Amino acid sequence: MNTKSIYTVGKCLLLLLLIFTGYACEDNDEGKENTSAPVLISCNINGTEVDLANIDSETENNLTAGTDGYVEFVFSKAMRQTPPTKDEETGEVLTTGIYFNDKVASNQIVINYEKVRYPYSVSEGSECSLFIESGTLTDMQHRPYSKDITLKFTATSGISGGDSETVFDAVVDANGRGDYTTVQAAINAAPANLTSPYLIFIAAGTYNECVYIPKTKPFIHLIGENPDRVKIQFALNRVEEQTNSDTWPYSIHNPNSPARLAGYTTDQNCVVLIKATDVYLENISIINLYGALKSRYDGGLGKGGQAEALCSHYDRLAMNNCKLVSFQDTWWTRFQKVNGTYGICRAYVQNSWIEGSTDYIWGSGDVLIENSTFYNTGNGSFITASRSNETDAYGYVMKDCTIDGEAGITAFSFGRQQSTSAKAVFINTALKMDIIDGHWTAGSAAPALFGEYNTVDKNNQVISTGDMTVGSGSSQFTAKVLSADEAAGYTYENIIAREGWNPKQYMQTPGTTMATLDGTTLSWNAIDGAAGYLIFVNGVYLAQTTETSVSVTTAADGVYTVRGVGHYGSISAE
Repeated sequence: MNTKSIYTVGKCLLLLLLIFTGYACEDNDEGKENTSAPVLISCNINGTEVDLANIDSETENNLTAGTDGYVEFVFSKAMRQTPPTKDEETGEVLTTGIYFNDKVASNQIVINYEKVRYPYSVSEGSECSLFIESGTLTDMQHRPYSKDITLKFTATSGISGGDSETVFDAVVDANGRGDYTTVQAAINAAPANLTSPYLIFIAAGTYNECVYIPKTKPFIHLIGENPDRVKIQFALNRVEEQTNSDTWPYSIHNPNSPARLAGYTTDQNCVVLIKATDVYLENISIINLYGALKSRYDGGLGKGGQAEALCSHYDRLAMNNCKLVSFQDTWWTRFQKVNGTYGICRAYVQNSWIEGSTDYIWGSGDVLIENSTFYNTGNGSFITASRSNETDAYGYVMKDCTIDGEAGITAFSFGRQQSTSAKAVFINTALKMDIIDGHWTAGSAAPALFGEYNTVDKNNQVISTGDMTVGSGSSQFTAKVLSADEAAGYTYENIIAREGWNPKQYMQTPGTTMATLDGTTLSWNAIDGAAGYLIFVNGVYLAQTTETSVSVTTAADGVYTVRGVGHYGSISAE
């Protein structure tokens, strides 16, 4: 309501009423149309702020940036690109005025509300110019940004290595120093139907995306820089109950959920979905923010409900030094039939961290997890929920692992069964918190085998001293304590290394080396077993090479480090 129209009213009561109503309306600006013209607030290249004084055709080209990355403009309002028009006489499509190095770049522009981004990839030393003609960008009501934008910069990787080859097939770096800025883009670009590893290095960064490795992309190796600094994360669940106000806003089945609005289909019901065989992950955290605790993870919602961080479908998945985080159903080993039968479905995990509360490893297959930590985040946690298939020889096997959890939560359970063929065994387990009586939880029917060997409590006392009866009635079963001979049969060779698969070879990490800087030449001694090297300056990824020296073209006042890279992508410790 416009309060100016009421001042001519003569009746005091009506005047007061309308004034009061006018103030009430003015206090609520929600829904009012913002009629101002859009304003350019900031610009950055690969996350580095650019002074807006440089957004001018007369500015000299004194900016430098990586050879691969993006230019991003941030406006005061959500923006859109003026659609192309047709010449009425010739029918020719007239593109809008966006050019990179004098070539039409309209189709490469990505707009996300107020952010307008142009991804680029050029050769070393390229002189670059991005031009956006006035009126090309408008707000959602077609009000234009009425100034020309011209941004010039020189592309340099900051390092050169002569005729050096690369050890990684692709590099992902959110800061633009790699081939791609998202993990999915690197996977999409990988060749199909490979028969040998395709190595993708992921530099430190938070990658707010869901990732899908399709069946046609076997032998993908995703190698992160550090599991605490390489985070693939998103908030979603797969609960279908529309009346649940807690889960439905984030459900992949809700067309208005963050995941669906980001363009993901209902098939992407987890943060990382792997449908290919022969996939290897190292130094990566996969976090479903829907289930992640607020107290432990930025953006964590700490909610229950089926919310996988990882879902793996087929044989030969391996992980080393990774973190899987959610609350319920953190990792779904959803192994699928091949040609009508399950066959052998294996996963091998080493030196990793798996976090959750309810059934946070569940599904089928022969899964061996060694030297890892299970971290309980809720009261009465269930670690496993096995649905082992009849063809699974061993089911879930946890060896030499530690079980810990949040302070103050109640005792946990090794797991509960979800089929009569369920199998799960804990061997040489060190507990840092209390476990329930009986150690396991009964379900609707008795499992094929729930067992343990040499479980040590938080006081370092062995508590797996004899078989235990769990549950009652038709679901009652005996939780078995294995003999030393029985426990000795649960080996890597028996469970994993069948049919010639040996994922431990992927995990052979090269040693470390010292680098010296002489003028602009950075050099180091070769590392035995290294296929190449990663170079960092002040802890930030800079480049890769197969040589043992490079010429540094950036300022030489940084701290340079070199990490060796194995033939399968595994990298040396920091």
